Amino acid sequence: MISSKILYRFFPDCEITDVVKYGDGHINNTYLISTNKRKFILQQVNRNVFNINNLVHNYINLIRALSEQGALGKFFPIFIPDNSGSIHYVDTAGSAWRANEFIEDYSTYEISPSTSITENAGKAMGKFQLFLTKLNSKDFKDTIPDFHNPLRRLNEFQYALKNADVDLKKVAENEINFALDNKSIAKEMSYLLKSTLLPERITHNDTKLENFLFSTTSHNTYVIDLDTVMSGSLLFDFGDMVRSITSIAKEDEKDLSKVTFRMDHFEALCRGYLGELKNIITTTEKEQLLSGALCIIYIQGLRFLTDYISGNKYYKVAYPTHNLIRCRTQFKLLEDILMYSDELTDKIYSVLQ
Repeated sequence: MISSKILYRFFPDCEITDVVKYGDGHINNTYLISTNKRKFILQQVNRNVFNINNLVHNYINLIRALSEQGALGKFFPIFIPDNSGSIHYVDTAGSAWRANEFIEDYSTYEISPSTSITENAGKAMGKFQLFLTKLNSKDFKDTIPDFHNPLRRLNEFQYALKNADVDLKKVAENEINFALDNKSIAKEMSYLLKSTLLPERITHNDTKLENFLFSTTSHNTYVIDLDTVMSGSLLFDFGDMVRSITSIAKEDEKDLSKVTFRMDHFEALCRGYLGELKNIITTTEKEQLLSGALCIIYIQGLRFLTDYISGNKYYKVAYPTHNLIRCRTQFKLLEDILMYSDELTDKIYSVLQ
């Protein structure tokens, strides 16, 4: 499971009493390590997804900047260095490992249970973004090239479609048609990203609700999963929070009648996130925030669909149609948001006035 060498590098003075898988992330492997002293989180970064050298480089620069500003522990839990003093240990297979203390009184959510939780998530990410605006984008490298490149995802889908098994395409016929009918969402956003209208920023790039830790005893909220902190756009950070927070259903809910858009959570998210950023956001960003949400939801659905017709090679799945179910929830949410687009734009502008 985990070699004793890796455990010793991070916990040399502890007696390991238990090691169990923790969470249900799609990409990295996360473990809860129990010892005779305290509990820890140990994570193995997926070397098949991330450029490990660039990832390690980015963490070094991020931690250095936080340390210089006296902000270690302000936005996310403090990492525990290994016995060489490094945050990451890269093993002989090329995988990166890192650890931090397990914080007992913090929780994560798949579905936001209240508008206060939603607003706190928005505020936490907004404050983190304000910090990131102080950093030099040249100090950060892409850990996943073209991560939020809409045309890349659309081209990957079209390639997979040409080579997909006939039976898989038949099962996913409705979703394939929806993806093709709405491909202008990706094309229009791609045009905007290639223009000079959007500022170059360092952003989190993976702001789904599960990447927040909420205190059960205070209003403190941590941002976690920093592997994609690199060049990006506020549009996608906002959009991914809209995608993962405003629906009342889980990402793999089979009953689409339960996938409904929650206007009150959208308003809370705007108050939290945009309220923090109202003094730095540009006119173009303000105008395109909703487009960012539509695009990220469309692209996430497209990625699930692409993986399904490709034979489930990227995301972890619990059953053969798991990715197709995930795709359906994204496309259903997208349909709901499109119906409210004018009202949602008004909500955004009311916060940013």
